[in-house]
Amino acid sequence: MKNASSRSGPAGIALLLLSGLLVAAAALFFLPLLGRTVYSPGAWRVLLDADGAGGTAAPILAERFRNTALAFTAGGGLALAGLVLQTLFRNPLASPFTLGIAGGASFGAVLAIAVSPLLWTTIPIAGFGVIGSLLGAGAAIALVLFLARGRDMASETVLLAGVGVNFFFSGLILFTQYLSEEGQLFRMIRWTMGQISLTDPALLGVLAGVVAAAAALLYLFADEMDILLTGDERALSLGVNLSAVRIFLFLLSSVLVGAVVSVCGPIGFVGLTAPHFARRAAGGGHRRLIPVSFLFGAVFLALCYTAARVILYPDVLPVGVVTSLFGGPFFISLLIRGGRNAG
Repeated sequence: MKNASSRSGPAGIALLLLSGLLVAAAALFFLPLLGRTVYSPGAWRVLLDADGAGGTAAPILAERFRNTALAFTAGGGLALAGLVLQTLFRNPLASPFTLGIAGGASFGAVLAIAVSPLLWTTIPIAGFGVIGSLLGAGAAIALVLFLARGRDMASETVLLAGVGVNFFFSGLILFTQYLSEEGQLFRMIRWTMGQISLTDPALLGVLAGVVAAAAALLYLFADEMDILLTGDERALSLGVNLSAVRIFLFLLSSVLVGAVVSVCGPIGFVGLTAPHFARRAAGGGHRRLIPVSFLFGAVFLALCYTAARVILYPDVLPVGVVTSLFGGPFFISLLIRGGRNAG
């Protein structure tokens, strides 16, 4: 007990944060060096060469770094969203996909791709995708909250409602694809596979800001998230406004998912698997789980992106395919265990 309490104290949390920062820095430093062409760590100097003598290495490293940073940010955001949803529903199978949030965001982006050529505007298709994803995520949130009226947010009924919402939006995506032209259809299919390709560097800064703000807000609500896991009666006895806290956390996780999907497309299983590995590494307590979950999700997706650009070189495999290959067996193992290790 003494050891557990020391790990949950300020010193233990600080050590976890420091370790996370070191691992994050190492991942961002070494992963861009890996690929079909492997560079030595000294190759980073070419990016600082004011004379432009770095040859072809400089633009290759710069692109790899930007995309690795995007994967790192998106993976951390999806992991935080998954942690929140598993806490809210007290269910290890809860994730942005099983609750329909990713499906709604995906449909919004697909619909935006389909209608953007019909509109007289200077906004690029990527801009419509961002707007459509956020609106689609909002529609999914509204549907799930409507179905959750008068019910405990942790009930299996609400979780099943989220699964139904996801199937509904999946059907709308297929219907939209069926009516689309060949060029639009190709863009839709590639986008719905999930991809790490930074078309606008400004989007990385925006996404990083959203994820950082969400992580800070979640850390402020870490105690409330711990209490939610103890049951409604205890939470009410401690003065927690269950409805307000649940709606706030649900909306915050949905904004995270919508922001990531708007930039990278739907990437599955990161929000499902990362919180589980974080619990095994750090135990309970959301002051530890929040930074550790972010770290696992960020490094996991960065590793998957690195594998995606090597497997079918010179083509880059959609990163959603790689995460599904890892996440699918993990999801099946959770079903086999019956979700008994919910944390």
